[in-house]
Amino acid sequence: MNSFIQSSRKLRKVLVVDDEPINRELLQAILALNYDVDAAENGSIAMEKLRTAEEPYSLILLDLLMPQKSGFQVLEECKSDETLKKIPIIVMTSEKSAEVRSIRLGASDFIPKPYRMPEVILARCERIVELSEERALIRSIEKDKLTDLYKRDFFFAYLSRLPKDSRTPIDAFAVKIDGCHHLSDSRGTHSKDVVIKKAAQFLLKEFPENRGLACRADETVFFVCGRHINDPAAAFENIQRELDALSAGVRIRAGIYSRVNKAEPCELWFDCAAAACGSIMDNSQITAFFK
Repeated sequence: MNSFIQSSRKLRKVLVVDDEPINRELLQAILALNYDVDAAENGSIAMEKLRTAEEPYSLILLDLLMPQKSGFQVLEECKSDETLKKIPIIVMTSEKSAEVRSIRLGASDFIPKPYRMPEVILARCERIVELSEERALIRSIEKDKLTDLYKRDFFFAYLSRLPKDSRTPIDAFAVKIDGCHHLSDSRGTHSKDVVIKKAAQFLLKEFPENRGLACRADETVFFVCGRHINDPAAAFENIQRELDALSAGVRIRAGIYSRVNKAEPCELWFDCAAAACGSIMDNSQITAFFK
């Protein structure tokens, strides 16, 4: 089945970045049967091609030592770009120390120089591209397309794996964004979607993945599970300020179940947090605690 899919689709685009013409030509010759190969002679041209491409690249083969812009700089720029960071990068180098630094910067693999075994290069490229596409498929299934937060079912599935005997205290938050439907009526659906997407980004900034897990539970409702913090109200006040700068009339409410009972089902944590959120009637109030 996999070979049938491979043979039926357009060739994937690969970008070879190397300042040596002979290396570019060699890699293009090795990859040409399986890929649509493009090339750049330095990092600056590579970044321009990546940012202006009509069709996305599936893989980048990147030399490290180049004039104008090194491969390390290209790696850093790609990994700090929301779109380009999804493209896997294989680094081409003869230096062992450079391999370690490249992996830490986000490279997926490396190919040692000089290029002696074409079949090994092809096999590594195929493996990295397939892994990247599998991750993208899983991501599209488990993440909400608009906000890039987990979908509700996957969120609870991951939470169910939390160790019950962990001593780390956990808080559950139910977060409601009010005023979005008014935006939709007055300015169109796109305006509402922009606010919901931005609210999700603000939420992730206050509760990054190393501190918590978030999902889009409903159209304008988010759930967050994270390590206990002493002043959660401050985090949501920060989000409200961000929303005020983005659009007038949009308001955040957050219900908090602080230090959840881990023996309870995780769904119950958010029922409690949602009840606290629903109890907020005062427009000046942002947070309420479940008691």
